[in-house]
Amino acid sequence: MRAIRRWMRLNTSWTGLRIIFAFVLLPALLATTPDRLRAEITNRIVAIVNSDIVTLHELNTSIKRITGLSAKELRARDEEDFYEVRRAVLDNLINDKLTRQQVMKLGIKVATGDIDEAIERVKRENNLTQEELIYSLKQEGITLEEYRERIKGEIERFQLVNYEVKSKIVITEEDVMNYYQEHSGEYMEIPQVRLARIFLEVRNPDDEEEIARVKSLGVEILDRLKEGDNFFTLARTYSQGPAASEGGDLGWIKVSQLERTLRKKIVGLSPGEYTNLELAPSGFQIIKLIEEKEGGIKPLERVRDAVYSKLFKEKVGKRYAGWLKRLRDESFIKIKF
Repeated sequence: MRAIRRWMRLNTSWTGLRIIFAFVLLPALLATTPDRLRAEITNRIVAIVNSDIVTLHELNTSIKRITGLSAKELRARDEEDFYEVRRAVLDNLINDKLTRQQVMKLGIKVATGDIDEAIERVKRENNLTQEELIYSLKQEGITLEEYRERIKGEIERFQLVNYEVKSKIVITEEDVMNYYQEHSGEYMEIPQVRLARIFLEVRNPDDEEEIARVKSLGVEILDRLKEGDNFFTLARTYSQGPAASEGGDLGWIKVSQLERTLRKKIVGLSPGEYTNLELAPSGFQIIKLIEEKEGGIKPLERVRDAVYSKLFKEKVGKRYAGWLKRLRDESFIKIKF
């Protein structure tokens, strides 16, 4: 799989083309025209999967879709990678045939409305109109009908996995607790502070009168804060720094990202308190600590859903791999290279 990951730039979940016809190479073909012979060689069978087949045309089409290169171009670049990618793509095509056969066996049906709903969701999530979707598909060489078939295949596989795998998975509270304790490092919370700032700019650092005037304004603002005036209102009125229109709210910042001197001053504050008037690059500032989040391991109550989701995905992956292996072991698969 190393090579296919390297080349893969598209969604690896695809539907193989339906087979319209397949040629059997016989000595008599030597008498046919070169063009006809090339077509027949291109469409020769490369794998038999129970009662289904994979053709060389399907294989090469999938290689092109996944890597962006034709099989010939890929082989010319790196022959070793070509064989590795080709085998991985063929394995996926075989798996696709097997899952389709299981979909047919279980009688899984996908309603037209389900396909429409899935496509509408794609459009909403990507802010696409119908015309923009069709244009995007055209750029990838896919018609809307082919895309609908692909979506149908995805829904079928989802329902198959849900029936064969997901419905049989049970995650207990003990499982959640054990995972949380064994992987506590994954749930560390980094100390953060939410700050607001009133910044008063000094445009000319060589102008002593301007410095004195700006500093005097800062002292006046600080006095008003001490008298009970609202920090955010004063920031909206006087601050010339970022987010002044939002009351100087700078949002959440990791404590480790603060400049060392400022960090020491902030650490000494309690939520709601603010610093004195401080000299800052290009001016003066007053900083308020709005909220803080202490570091440490997040409590289980806050991460329970995340732990459950991770455990579920891991079990789905393992069970699906096992189910697919059993399906392959029980099937007739012959590769004809």
